[in-house]
Amino acid sequence: MMPRRLHKTIIRMILLAASLATAAGIRSCGIAPEHAPTNRDTWTIQTVHDGDTVTAVTPTGQTERIRLLGIDAPEYHQPYGRAARTALSQKVRQQPLRIDAHGRDQYDRLLGVLWVGPRNINQEMVADGEAWVFDRGSPPAELLKAEQAARQAQRGLWSAANPIRPAEWRMTHPRKP
Repeated sequence: MMPRRLHKTIIRMILLAASLATAAGIRSCGIAPEHAPTNRDTWTIQTVHDGDTVTAVTPTGQTERIRLLGIDAPEYHQPYGRAARTALSQKVRQQPLRIDAHGRDQYDRLLGVLWVGPRNINQEMVADGEAWVFDRGSPPAELLKAEQAARQAQRGLWSAANPIRPAEWRMTHPRKP
């Protein structure tokens, strides 16, 4: 018979190994546990504010302001700003969608990836030249590839000679109170 202390140690090791294996399996399919969707049910868009911010209605009927994770679209009054808002509106218009939530930003907006069926709307906005990759931190490789392809093809805002990043534009065009 095994001593009780050794038995408990072996059980803990087995549980730890199982936990690590589960976490590795989740990561291998592209979803880290801390970034798992908040709700797999469908949401609906109430308002498209610009090319990277929407207000959506949750499955329980609450409204939630959402900032599209990983992208930075032109401001509404900036060149291509209205086109970006129109493009996002067309992509999500009357479409049930899923939100993969990734925390909140400094304005308490939910940071998320919008999915319409199998389509990653955030990535489509970049691929269509409607937004830049938000390059703080480590942006996902698929977004960087989408932006590079849009630049090379001169799609959307990349057809301009010198497109100005939204952060730079905001510095020279402060909001009026």
